[in-house]
Amino acid sequence: MTRGAETCADLVRRQDRDRYLLAMLAPPERRPALLALYAMATEAARVPGLVSEPMLGVIRLQYWRDLVTADDPAAAARGNPVAEALAATVLVDVDTAGRALLVEHLEGWGADLAPEAPPDEAAARRQAAATAGALAEASARLLGAREADSLTVARHVGTAWGLVAVARATPGLLAHGRLRLPLDALRAAGRDARTVLAGADAERIGIRAGVAALVALADTELAAATAAVRGGPVERAARPALRQAVQARRILAALRRAGCDPFDGRLARVPPPLTALVWDRLRWGA
Repeated sequence: MTRGAETCADLVRRQDRDRYLLAMLAPPERRPALLALYAMATEAARVPGLVSEPMLGVIRLQYWRDLVTADDPAAAARGNPVAEALAATVLVDVDTAGRALLVEHLEGWGADLAPEAPPDEAAARRQAAATAGALAEASARLLGAREADSLTVARHVGTAWGLVAVARATPGLLAHGRLRLPLDALRAAGRDARTVLAGADAERIGIRAGVAALVALADTELAAATAAVRGGPVERAARPALRQAVQARRILAALRRAGCDPFDGRLARVPPPLTALVWDRLRWGA
């Protein structure tokens, strides 16, 4: 294993254990590329929480955009182990559609640099689609999927996971003064961003309403994925990326049991659905 591959595996294992598990259940020959892709995504996802000014975040994300659009990615990646691994395993033969998905993913995190929360549920869904949805579709392509139906299912599943991730991360986001719950859901509950950010959301009514909206959106995405699968066969190659639906359903069930309160301590104790994931791997052989 190269230094870059080791760095990617360690980064994803520490920072994104859910996607690390997905990669480990993928065919062995595709794991290095998936881990490099997920490592880049991890670096991009961290940017909004690391910078004090949006422009600093733009600069950080521009590095990755320049890399994925470079004529010579290997040269552009020198000195950065994650970038070197990405160039060697993903960008070495990425096609135009795959490159566009990586750019979309990075632009999604660029949009997340805005200090304002999503104005409505539609905006929250678009943000999840641009970040996690594009990443899931890129993962499916990296695994060899090319049919439109398979890629559409992957995007629905990834978008659902992105919505779940925001719901689950809400306590940490609020601790850093960031709110990513749809404002229309807060208003419907009689709350606003200022109230929530000030810690004055009595009984977390607004927070729970915002999380409930994300849960409903995620359910809709998973239902769309299920309907698409029933409408026709999904490429076997895409299966490792689609296992994210198993993970999403586990967290959604836990959120519902917690009354959509992301501060409920039981959420931290939700184990990964390892048995279900392994069974899916054995069932499909991919």
